[in-house]
Order: sequence, then C-alpha cells, then structure tokens
Amino acid sequence: MVALAVCGAQQAYGQTVTRYDFDVAAGPRRQVIQTIAGIAGADVSFADAADKGLDQVVGPVRGNLTLAQALREALAGSKWFVETAGNGQVRIARSGGNADIIVTGRRDPLRKEDSNLLTRSDTPLKDTPGTIVSVTQSVLATQNTTSLNEAIRNLPGVTYTPGPPSQISSRGDSTRGASFTNGLRNSIAGGDAPTIDVESIEVLKGPSSVLTGTSVAGGLVNLNPKRATGTSLPQFDFGVGSNDYIRGSVDVGGTISESDRLYWRFVGLSEHADRQSNGGQNPHSYAASAIFGYRDNGWKIDASSQVYDTRIVYGKLYYADPTTNTVQPVTIFSNDNNYYKTRSLSQNLGVERDLVTSEAFTLRLRSRMRYQYAEQTLQNQLYQGKYNFGGAIGIIDLVTGNNSFSKNYQFSSSSDLYAKLETGSVTQQFIVAFDYSWQKINQIASGYSALVPFQPLPSLGSIPDSSNPNRNELRATRKDYGLVVQDQISWGPFHALLSARQTWYDLTSRQVFYPYLINNDADQRISKLLPTGGLVFSATKWASIYYTYQKAVTPPNLGVRTYRGAPFPAAISTGHEAGVKLELFGGRLSVTGDYFRKDNNNYPLIDPAHPGFYIPGPGQKSEGFEINQSGKITPTLFLQSGFAYTTSRSATPLVSAPRYQANAWLLKSFTLGDRQQLDIGFGGNYQSNVNLVKTDSLTGITTYPKFPIKYVRFDAAVGYTYGPYKLNLTVNNLFDRFNIYTPLVANSLYQGVGREFRLVFTAALPKSR
Repeated sequence: MVALAVCGAQQAYGQTVTRYDFDVAAGPRRQVIQTIAGIAGADVSFADAADKGLDQVVGPVRGNLTLAQALREALAGSKWFVETAGNGQVRIARSGGNADIIVTGRRDPLRKEDSNLLTRSDTPLKDTPGTIVSVTQSVLATQNTTSLNEAIRNLPGVTYTPGPPSQISSRGDSTRGASFTNGLRNSIAGGDAPTIDVESIEVLKGPSSVLTGTSVAGGLVNLNPKRATGTSLPQFDFGVGSNDYIRGSVDVGGTISESDRLYWRFVGLSEHADRQSNGGQNPHSYAASAIFGYRDNGWKIDASSQVYDTRIVYGKLYYADPTTNTVQPVTIFSNDNNYYKTRSLSQNLGVERDLVTSEAFTLRLRSRMRYQYAEQTLQNQLYQGKYNFGGAIGIIDLVTGNNSFSKNYQFSSSSDLYAKLETGSVTQQFIVAFDYSWQKINQIASGYSALVPFQPLPSLGSIPDSSNPNRNELRATRKDYGLVVQDQISWGPFHALLSARQTWYDLTSRQVFYPYLINNDADQRISKLLPTGGLVFSATKWASIYYTYQKAVTPPNLGVRTYRGAPFPAAISTGHEAGVKLELFGGRLSVTGDYFRKDNNNYPLIDPAHPGFYIPGPGQKSEGFEINQSGKITPTLFLQSGFAYTTSRSATPLVSAPRYQANAWLLKSFTLGDRQQLDIGFGGNYQSNVNLVKTDSLTGITTYPKFPIKYVRFDAAVGYTYGPYKLNLTVNNLFDRFNIYTPLVANSLYQGVGREFRLVFTAALPKSR
C-alpha cells in the first residue's frame, strides 16, 4: 500500500456533509482525486498505486459539493463507485476488484453533522428545517458512558425519568416510552438498551410524524447503530469503579472477503456493580452485537443481530411535602430491591440499491426491517402519600406495589424510492415511502395496596404467572403504518421540505382482571393526513435561518379510558419553529437557536366523579426558546452545550417540564509529546421550576404544585493517551449533590445518581488494510 498525504486549505471536519467550492480541471483519475481531496483537506490511500485505471482521464468537477459528491462526479460513467464508509472515510472501489482508494477527511468525530430524521435522507444539519440534537459515541467514550440514561444528559432541552417505560421529554411532552433504531420503532418492553453498539444518539424536537407515523409527542429518540465497513479499528476496554463496578467491552471487525466486499464486526459489553450509589441492588448490563456489511457497485447491505440483558434499579424514594415545601425520604419501607429487567433479541436488515446513477439523476431503492423480541420483569413498590381520614383512623400512608412479566413482539419496516434530480441551479430529492410497524403485547401483572399502619406493610411480592389467582392479563396488538410523499428542493440559497403523510393506527386490546373476570377491552382506529413543511434560507456559507411546521397524532396510553368504556380520543399536536443556524470557526462549531410553539387539542385528566377513569381536559400549549452548541471552538477545545426555556401558554402549567434547563460538556486536549495526549473534561446539568401533578383521591381535585428543589450536578474526566492506549477516569456528580430525577408526581420521586467514579483502560490497536 502506498499512502499519499495531501495537504489542503482547510480541515474536513465533516467531509460527508460539509460543502466546498470545487473547480477541478479534467485529468488523470489519480490527479483529479488528489486535487479534490486536497481542497477538502483529506488524505488519500491507494491500495494499488500502479493500477492502470488511475491513469484514465476523468472530470472536470465544478460546484459547491461535499467531498463524496465531488468524487462521484469525477467517476460518473465509469466502473468505479463511491460510498461513505464511516469513520470519516469515503471509499472508491471497483466491482470485483480490490484496488480500493480510501479518502479520509480529518473530521471531528465528536459531533454529528447530518441527519435523516426530519428529511428521510442524509441532510446537513445546517440545511435541515428543524432542531436535531445528538451525541456521538466518541463523546460517550470520554464520559465512560454505556447507558441511555447517562447519554441523554448531553442532549440540550431533553430530560430523563426512569421507567418502565422510561420517559424522555422535551418541549413539555414525553416520548411515552417510544424509541427507534435506525428510524424503526423499538419494542415497548425493550427498556433502556445499552449504547455500546451505537455510533450516535439523536433527538428530533417537535411533534414529528414524517418518520414515525403516530407521534411520540415529546421528540423522536433515534439510535444510529454501528456498521461493518471494514474500516473500524479493534478496541478493547476494561474498567473498574465505585460500588465494586467492573466492566469489559470489545469492538472488533474485519474483512470476510475483500473481492466480494463482505465485512464483519462484533461489539460486546459486560458490566456489573453490587449496587447503585443512590440505592438499588445488582445493576448490570450484558450486550452483544454481530454486524455484517456488503458494499459493491451500487449495493449497500447492512445486517445485524443484537442480544442484551439489563437490570435497571431504582434510586431511593422521596416525596414532596406540601406543608413544608420540602422533599422528604420515604421511610416506612425500602425500595432497595426494586428493579426492572429486560432481555432482548433483535434482527436488523437494511438494503439500498442504486438503480440509476448519473451526473444529473439518481434513483435509489431503500428498504429496512427490524424484528425485536423482548421480555421485561418488574418489581416495584410505590409510595402514594399521606391521607388524613380523621377520627380514630387519623393519618394513613398509602403504599402500592406492582409486579409484572411482559412479552413483546415487534416488527418494523420501511421501504422507499428515492430520486434526486439536478437541473441547473435546482436540485430536487423526491421520496415515496411506505412504512409498517406491528407489535404484540402479552402481560401478566399483579398489584396490591395497603393503608399503613391501618393495614400491615405488604412484602415486595413475586412475579405473577397464569396460575396467580389475583392477576391482570393484557393482550394487545398495535399497528402503525403510513404512506409518505416528500419533496426536498434546493434552489440557490433556499432549501425547502414539503411532506404529506397518510397515517393509520389500529389497536386491539383485551384485558381481564382475575378472579372477578372484569373485562377492560379497547379497540381504536385512527386515520389522519399529516403535513410537514419547512424552509431554510442560507444567508451566507456560515449562517442560515429556517422555519418548520409539523403536525402529528398521538394515541392515548392503554390504561387511559373514559368511564363509559369508550377509547380516549387521540391528541392532535401542532408545532411551529423558527430559528437560526451558524457554522462558526471555519465550520468547527455548530450553533442553533430557535423559538418554538407547540399545541395539542386534549390532555387526559382524572375523572373526579369516577376515580380510575379519565376525561378529556384542555390541551397543553407550550412555547419557549433553545440554544445549542456542538463542535470545536479551537482544534483542541470541544464544547457540547445548550440552554432551553419552556413555559405554558395556558392557565394550566406544564407537568414534568423544567422551565429552565442547561447542560454542558467541555473537553480540552493537550499534546504532551510524541504519541502522548492529556484530555480534561468538565460539565454538568441544571434543571429548575418543575410543576408536578397531584390528584386528591378523595375529592378528585387536581393541583399542580411546584417542585421545591433544583437538579444540579457536575461531572469530570481526565484521560491520558499513549499511542494506542488510553486510561480514562470519570467522576459523575462530582460534589455528590442530592438530586431527584425530573419529577412527574408528588409521590414516588426517584433520587438521581450520587457520586460515582469509573476508571477504564482502552487499547485501540492499529489495523492494516
């Protein structure tokens, strides 16, 4: 192999989406590729520098293009093909040969610079009419993070409350436990999946429906999985930490057949602790993913199998005391053994095929499928507060318990036809897509309650099965499917998105309470046409302004029903957003500022005349502004931070939505000598002004008290790198401050993670092609 280092005018911090002004004359393929790479500040590596195909005349290449687009134009009409290979690399290959050319941009792996969540095609964030926040695996590695819970702290304006289902919220509403992998819906019983095998995690703000069908209300959470491209470096981790924490992980890959362009990758994780610092026994996470990839002459196939076993434990319980405006510990019982455990097996397949490729027209067929089977076990005791019955009874503490075993079968798929047409100064990207999601839920649950000390405190209970005489059996089937027609138009400085989705939702639910054989069945059918539109105006190469409009439908949770037994009506959400996007310091730092308004037309309230049932209440109306920053202020100083302000536009306060939120992660690198580097990271999270919801079970009156304490935590990291080896020390909640996860109700509040440290040794071994 001959490596040719090409010097350029600037570094390519995101060559797959960053655009450059190319004016390259026709010439030998070798020379044209080197010139294109030089303009983008990339390096070129030839597997066979003597290949005669490198002397063929190609070009010219002119225009404002990404590195990959410029290379495709240079090779249009030849037997060579171009594809992004991950890790900041673009591969130029020839079908049936092994004389690959690898073009590697010196990109910033700490930030994600494009997304397909809103546009269904990879689009630079600067040209996307909406707010998408993300965190990459490279940032998570600096924090020794392997869980979704800890990863979410990096996303501005997004909060996390442990489940199940875990609630991820933004703009005054939640995801209702929904999440997605590569744009396909995950199992509702899948819990908090480990993040060791993802490249990035991103959240699309607002009531999105283009990708998901029925809305997830508070934002679309998407996990982008790692892929096998034959370019990843083998990496091994070993870590220890507080509470007898121990961890081992591996990420290795290679080539099955270079001539057939088949690649493999394996990612594994095993971590366990005796306890969690804020309460809870024996948390663990075990995961393994086998990943395969095929790349050849217009074909792009990715397949993977994933299995994981997680035990998520709860922090200590607290309750808000309205008489003293304080937060008090629950002392009448301990929830130290409460947990929810998930076992999951999933299969994923993605296929893309270029049907037509030319300088002016591209036609591509894309299809993705995901199957997931998940089992979830839950044991949990909850504190429902103090009730003053007066007389001889006096003040009573109400305690309830939940035990359940759930099985969930989830199948999701999406197929679309993508066409890109370039005519003069106008580029159109047209998509016709159909997606389908089916899930089957089987759950057996048992519950209990006690008025303490009027009744004895119940034990934690056991996991029920079909032999349990006092059980609740739920069997439900849900289908989400839709047809999407979309056009994305670029005309000079203007980028427009026009989309219409016809979505359908079918639910069949059968619920029986034993031994009384009380049925609580539900069927619901929804059919809605949901538009999405947006416009971006690029005022300069480094600044743009945008506006977006989104409409979505959200079906109610299964347990939300009216007294007369009718299904609760679906909520229609409407979102408006306007903002500015900046690319500063030569494109190293991305800044987004936006103002948003979000409405929905109904919100379930407890029926005061019939406790346990609901009536439609006034819809929630929220507004606010956000500012997000991600990237490098200098070549050695990385910043990921944000601030969000959210408030209600009606007399009813928003519930479990902090009015003020802020987060930051600052990472500074110092070069100590040959192959040596010191990384110092520091950051934190802040939340304040949260309203709870509290309904008096005796009177049916609902109030919205303000939560009395703020959430504040600081985190730090120190990493030392010598060649391929790194030792990374992280400390979460550095000052061991008492925190409560974003609260929803006044009782059963979970304590946030206390001070914890992790020390992880990583060996990232070199790999030869």
